[in-house]
Amino acid sequence: MRILAVDDDENIRELLSASIAAETSHYITTVPSAQKALAVAGHVDPEFDCFLLDIQMPGMDGIELCQRLRQMSAYQKTPILMLTAMAQKKFVDRAFQAGATDYISKPFEFLELFSRLKNAERLIEEQSQTQRRRAEINSLKHDLARSVEHSLSEPVEILGIERVVGYVSFENYLLQLSRMRMLLTSVLAIKILNVEKIFRNMSRVEFRTLLGDISQLLAQDYGSDGDLVTYRGNGVFAIASSSRKPFSQFELEKALNRKLRDLRSVQDAEHPIQICAGEPVSLISLTRAGSLTSLQNAVARVEARSDSYHKILKMSATRRSLEAANTQDMQDRHIYETLLKQEIEDRKSVANS
Repeated sequence: MRILAVDDDENIRELLSASIAAETSHYITTVPSAQKALAVAGHVDPEFDCFLLDIQMPGMDGIELCQRLRQMSAYQKTPILMLTAMAQKKFVDRAFQAGATDYISKPFEFLELFSRLKNAERLIEEQSQTQRRRAEINSLKHDLARSVEHSLSEPVEILGIERVVGYVSFENYLLQLSRMRMLLTSVLAIKILNVEKIFRNMSRVEFRTLLGDISQLLAQDYGSDGDLVTYRGNGVFAIASSSRKPFSQFELEKALNRKLRDLRSVQDAEHPIQICAGEPVSLISLTRAGSLTSLQNAVARVEARSDSYHKILKMSATRRSLEAANTQDMQDRHIYETLLKQEIEDRKSVANS
């Protein structure tokens, strides 16, 4: 793995070079500033596989550098690890919003650094496999490629929307908050109802557009600037929020579904599109691993909420069917009685004549 480390501290650069060269098979290049990093990253061939960025640097800081790297087509999905002494939550939020993949606080242990680099390496391999699969798909006919571009269960990365991040980055964000004991954050899950039916009746392009529209709605209308949103797959979105406002599932669902009706992708859909919300799960008193458990619990809650809606809708449909059947029976009976009455009158007329 080819790594570019950016830090204005020469001692840190030397330490990273020596330790990574001694303990791993990675190749590391170090530079002292963000400007130098952009110059090197933009002209190197092949491109770097991973970045280690300090935040606090003279001139352009590491967060702005992260954002600039994400704007380069070659590095839109490259793992970017923030390696910094800036441990306040506002820096963590800004870093992940700018596109960081992970966040390591100084002073750090090298075992932890190597572990995070291993995670980055796995992510690169997964992305490489995805690119290979897409290359194979692109060689097929256009309609076949559209039909298998992604499955319903696959986490889709929504690009270009502020505070909307990939699923891996979202998990790393929760882990970083737990490391920092920032446990006032809660995790909330939102789900598209009847998503299987909607997915079947939309092209993949239409479904991705719908996911992007809903992601933007959630990022804009739910919570403060510190909130992050991700799409997990199976129609489920997750939100990390530090909001302390009173929570009402019914009011949130009503407000979001009202705004959904204004989305073009929803208006163009063949079937009605609605969402439901699970109860938020707090990170408080949870361990590092527990922060991911909170995410799983939030997803389980919205799945249960979705199942409840399905049962209610099924019961409602059954009741409407029974009511329709009863109405038809009454109509048939009325017609029969009318015909019978007419027949009796006709016979009376014949008898009298």
